[in-house]
Amino acid sequence: MKKALYLLAIITFTSSCSTGKFVSLLAKKPSVELKKPLNFRSLTKYEKDAIFLVEVVKQAYPRLYAKIPKVTYENESAKFIVNATKVKTNNDFVIEVQKFMALLKDGHSGVVINPFESKKQFGVSLFKEKNNWVIRNIDKVVDSSVIGSKLISVNGLSVDKLNAKIELLNSGENSYSRLFPFYYQCRSPKFWKAIGAYNNKNLQLVTEKKGQQYTFEIAASKKPEMYTVKPIENKYPITDKKNDGFYYQVEQKKDFAYLQMNTCLDLVAYKDGIGNYTNFITYPLAMIWVRSQTKNAKNFGLTLQSLFKEVNEKKINNLIIDLRYNSGGDEILGKQLLWYLTEQDTLSGFTEFFNITDYSKKLLKKDYKWYNSLYQEKYGTSIPDGEVNLSQTIFDGSYLSNLTKEDSPYLLDKSIPKFKGNVYVLIGTNTFSAAQVLATTFADNNIGTLVGRPSGNKPTTQTGASIFKLPRTKTLVMTSYTYMERPNRMKNKEDALYPDVETYSTFETWLEGNDVSFDFIMNEIAKKE
Repeated sequence: MKKALYLLAIITFTSSCSTGKFVSLLAKKPSVELKKPLNFRSLTKYEKDAIFLVEVVKQAYPRLYAKIPKVTYENESAKFIVNATKVKTNNDFVIEVQKFMALLKDGHSGVVINPFESKKQFGVSLFKEKNNWVIRNIDKVVDSSVIGSKLISVNGLSVDKLNAKIELLNSGENSYSRLFPFYYQCRSPKFWKAIGAYNNKNLQLVTEKKGQQYTFEIAASKKPEMYTVKPIENKYPITDKKNDGFYYQVEQKKDFAYLQMNTCLDLVAYKDGIGNYTNFITYPLAMIWVRSQTKNAKNFGLTLQSLFKEVNEKKINNLIIDLRYNSGGDEILGKQLLWYLTEQDTLSGFTEFFNITDYSKKLLKKDYKWYNSLYQEKYGTSIPDGEVNLSQTIFDGSYLSNLTKEDSPYLLDKSIPKFKGNVYVLIGTNTFSAAQVLATTFADNNIGTLVGRPSGNKPTTQTGASIFKLPRTKTLVMTSYTYMERPNRMKNKEDALYPDVETYSTFETWLEGNDVSFDFIMNEIAKKE
C-alpha cells in the first residue's frame, strides 16, 4: 500500500503548478487495449482521452461492478464520451473528467490538479455546522450583519439541491468528504458554472439568522475585501494546528499527554518507500521535494521515544491523540504508535486485496514484482491474475511484523513499558486515508475512546492512489488500485468511521474559541481524578 499513500500525500487536489509538473514527471501513460470506433482517427483529443479513461477505469479499478452496476457504468461512460465532444478547452475537459471519476464515490480517485482555480473569486467564506452552512465572512459590499447567518439558497438553489450538486462533482466515499471541498470551491466562478448555478453574473444568496432573512448579491473580483472575523483565543491553545508534522505536550498537573499527529509520513517512511514510484532519473528530484516537505517530520520514532519516556517518568494516565488535521501517508507510522500501546499479537489489522491485471503489471510494476516474488517464494509459482488477498496469501504474520523485523528502519524503544492508561483519539472529516486506517484500528481493537466528527472516508473501501497520464491531453488522473477491509467486518457497510462520541462545533462555539471535542475529553479526565 506504500505507493498509494505516498502519492496521495503529494498531490491530492492540489492547484500548485510546480507540484503538478513534479507529479507529471512521475505519472505514466497506461497501456490498455481499446475497442476503437471506426471514426476514431477523426475524433478530437478530448473524445479519444475520454474513451481511453473509460477503459482504464474498467481494467484498473478494484471491484468496479460491485460498486457500480455494469449497465450504469456503461451508460455513464457513454454520457461522458458524448460530453467530451462538446469540450473546447483543457480545463473544461478536466472538469468533465472529474465529474466522471466522481461516479466512483472514492476519495482516492479523481483529477489531480484543481480545475476550479480562478483569478477572480467571490468574497464569501463558509462554516460547516452539523447540518448547516453558515456565513463565516463576506465581501464588504454586503452588510456585516449577515455574518453568522444560515445559508438558505444560492441563485435559487435550495441548500439541499446545492449539496446534491456538490456531491455529484466531488470525489469521496461519504457526504462528509464530498461536501468538504465546498469550503473553498464556493469562492470559484468556475465551480458554480460547473454545477450549473452560475451564468457569468452575480451570486444571489438568501440566508437566515434569528428569524430574519437576508437576500444579497456578490460579484467575483480579483481581491475581494472581506471583514475581519477572528475567534477569540482558543480555550485550549494546545490544540491549535501546529506547523510541526508531529507535536506533543505533557501536562503533569492535569495528568494528560497530548500528541498532535498531523501526518502519517516522515522522512524515514519516504526514503523506505520512495523507490516504489520513482526511477533513477526522478528519484533525486523526488528526494529534494520530500526533504522540503518534511522539515518538521523527520523521524516519528524519535518523537514517540521522547513522548513515551516523559509519559512514563511523569506517570501520566491519559493520552490524547489528535488526528483531526491528518490526511494520511503511510500505515507504518500508525503501527509505530500502536506498538507503544499494546502487545503486537493482540492487534487485528486491515485486510488488503490487490488486483493482478495488465494495468498493475505495467503501471504498478514494482508493487507487482514485489508481490510476485513473495508469492513465488512461498508457493513456487507466479501470482495468479485477478484479485489476491495479500494479507492472508502473502503477509500472514502478526500485525506489526513488518515493523519489528530485524532490518526495519523504524525506531522502537523496547526499554519503555507499554502505556496502560486511558487513550482518547480525536478525529474529523480531515482524518483520511492512512490516518483513518489508524483511527479505525484503534476503534476495531477497542483501544481508547474516539471523539469528534465522522471521518472523511469509508474504512472498508477501494483505496490507494495510482496516478496516470491521459495520452493526448496529458490530464493527470488518480484511481484506487487496492481494496481494504477493516478489522471488524461486521461494520463493513458503514460509510465513515463514526466516533464513540460525536461532537460538532457551531459558528458561535467557534467564535468563542471553544474546542468542543477537546473540552469533552478534559471533562472526562476530570471525572476520573
